[in-house]
Amino acid sequence: MAPQTSLSLHIRVRVLRFLQTLGRWCDLYLSPPLPLQPNYTRRIPATVGKTPGSFNTYFYETPSSPDPTPLSSPSQEIPLLNPESRERRPLLLNFHGGGYTIGSGLDDARFISSILKYTQSALCASVSYRLAPEYPFPVGIEDCVSSILWCWEHASELNIDPSLTALSGFSAGGCFCFSVCYRLHEEIERLRREKKLTPEIERGRLVGIVAFYPAVDKTLSREEKSRLNAKFKPIGGIMKLFGSIFEDAYFPPGADLSNILISPGLASDESLNQTLPKEVVIITCEGDALLGEGERFRQRLAGLGNEMNVSGYMVKGVPHGWDKWPTWWWSDASRDKAYAFSGETLRNIWT
Repeated sequence: MAPQTSLSLHIRVRVLRFLQTLGRWCDLYLSPPLPLQPNYTRRIPATVGKTPGSFNTYFYETPSSPDPTPLSSPSQEIPLLNPESRERRPLLLNFHGGGYTIGSGLDDARFISSILKYTQSALCASVSYRLAPEYPFPVGIEDCVSSILWCWEHASELNIDPSLTALSGFSAGGCFCFSVCYRLHEEIERLRREKKLTPEIERGRLVGIVAFYPAVDKTLSREEKSRLNAKFKPIGGIMKLFGSIFEDAYFPPGADLSNILISPGLASDESLNQTLPKEVVIITCEGDALLGEGERFRQRLAGLGNEMNVSGYMVKGVPHGWDKWPTWWWSDASRDKAYAFSGETLRNIWT
């Protein structure tokens, strides 16, 4: 467990988690069409870093019937099918958002349902990494790395091709898409030095990233970022109520905010070329305080001069996290377009 933090912080976090869970419930249950439910859940051991424990990862497959199965019992365990009955398939690991402090691997069921519509043979694994303040930096990042290594080690059981692994994430999870690449590279080099690198992990490769409104530069404050975007749209006054809860919960006192695991957009060109896959998608929001850093990072990656293929776009007129709000009985064309773009891009990467 993390060092003791203030009672006030824990109370604010629990209130915010309740509100976020309520919003997710409305999105997943009261906003048709309803997304898929996980096919099975696995408890993944934390094998990276110095904080022992475990966390849930939810696995989604293309439904056997043409109609998606509504979310009902996401925690139920469903045995894997016979590994010899299916061909090896690509893997998408998804990292949810929530300021490193709230959220769940179930949050992005609608996105995953869309991805499986366009990439019907893929396996999608959504990681419920451990959250701050109980588990501050860098536990969440290291949990995500543990989940990648676990999937690669169990490639035969999961019927995946570990050389066709892609990452996706939203907000803090979008940040993790890049931070995890750096940390994964470190971990694999450590295993290689210690002669612990298994053939299964050796075959693993990251081939793509799809990051939605990622936080990639924490050296500027939330207030500074908001002022720099003339079209910034506050999210219903929520952050005024809860203030700097995410930063207070996630970062240890005196943390170096230029650390590339915290601010992955500040990594050197050498690190970017060495660790990132060759296909990167970054989607930003016009009304988001994170707009500037996301756009700059996409432009920087595109200008590296290597074989990296960088794409994505800015969604006009929407605030941060716009795609996670319940739509009730109305559709969201901008969300559907962004998810379709992501699905088509991943399909092209994997074929």
